[in-house]
Amino acid sequence: MQYTSDSLWLEILETLGETANNDIYLHQVSPQTLDEETFYIAVPSDYTRDEIENRFLSDINQLLAGIISPGCELVISVDTTLAIIPESEKTELETEDIIPVTTGLNPNYVFDNFCVGQSNRICHATAYAASQDLGGEYNPLFIYGGVGLGKTHLLHAIGNCVQDVSPKRKVLYVTSETFMNEYIDSIMNRTSAHGFRSKYRKADLLLIDDIQFLQRKEGTQEEFFNTFNDLYLNSNQIVMTSDRSPSMLENLEERLSSRFEWGMVAEIDKPNFELRLMILKRKCEEQGFDNIPDEVLHYIAEIVTANIRELEGTLVSLKARASLLDEKLTIDLARSVLNDTATLTRSNSRNRIVTAETIQKIVADHFQLQSNDLTSAKRTKGLVYPRQIAMYLCRELTQLSLIDIAEVFNRQNHRTITYACEQIEKQLEDDETKKIIQILTAELT
Repeated sequence: MQYTSDSLWLEILETLGETANNDIYLHQVSPQTLDEETFYIAVPSDYTRDEIENRFLSDINQLLAGIISPGCELVISVDTTLAIIPESEKTELETEDIIPVTTGLNPNYVFDNFCVGQSNRICHATAYAASQDLGGEYNPLFIYGGVGLGKTHLLHAIGNCVQDVSPKRKVLYVTSETFMNEYIDSIMNRTSAHGFRSKYRKADLLLIDDIQFLQRKEGTQEEFFNTFNDLYLNSNQIVMTSDRSPSMLENLEERLSSRFEWGMVAEIDKPNFELRLMILKRKCEEQGFDNIPDEVLHYIAEIVTANIRELEGTLVSLKARASLLDEKLTIDLARSVLNDTATLTRSNSRNRIVTAETIQKIVADHFQLQSNDLTSAKRTKGLVYPRQIAMYLCRELTQLSLIDIAEVFNRQNHRTITYACEQIEKQLEDDETKKIIQILTAELT
């Protein structure tokens, strides 16, 4: 990830956790500039500088060595023009909700267009029941399952259903990463703390997507714990999604994961053939695809088994390909295209278990490196590209979450993985990178 001075300081505060959250001196810092060797910050007084140096300098330098480069260090200057908000002015500002509140809901995700089958029937039923009885038997509701199986669709469907029946209800959908970023902003800007807490703790229905990203975020976990308690005690509904069950969430406070199990925990599984076919037919209706033969839909449903997102994407891609080639979408064209794309490779990857360790070894061998080079803190030009290739393949060919991938590469933040994957995706237009990905994928699967 390419850090700015502001984003780096936010990362440091989050990693330091609750100690930093409650420290008045750290919140007087104004980040200045950043390079490979030095991170410059400014504070309003000599006393503030001394307090930070005495209590936090060693820990911050250690973090900088891991995040930026081994030799990077913190340098603190004093700038007396940096104003501290007077308590009287601060109190006046805190009386307002500074963070604007919007629902965040996607109106296209409703219960009516959610395809129900054996793999998701329980999740659908409990989600609908929760929407009809906020704060009732299914509070909190925790839905977990793999990527692209419909968890986010159900979250939005709950919110939209509540909004349709009771427009005055305060409904809020966010990802856990949005919650974390707004929380960090609130502690950086002390005047917005009241608005942040008011936004989340006054919601009648709070919908949190990808709660697993709170792992290893001690300060954010503490804030969400307090938010959860406030909402639950006031019988306000909480619905969360995750890629794994509460008991399987690591580096999460036990008091938090146990609360996730207070209400209902429901698993959403991969769709069977009948449900996959139903989803494809529904997609055809929505997109106006009225000339696709049933045998083509059956073939796609048999071949693409990973998740709903990939299933729908394959259908749209095939339709687009047929249109560009000015051909009818026949079973022969479907076979030809699917056999020529990574979709088939990913769908059939279950035939051979691909692990992060295997990917690291294959990639290291290809680039004539050692596996531990890919997990080291070195940032030389000859290592960055192979490391990003390995991270991209881990995301594409394994069931690991971004947090898990960050851990196996000894990275402190999953955003490093996101950035690496984005860089490789941009370079896939380059024939050389595309060829490398195809060769490594074939060898792995």
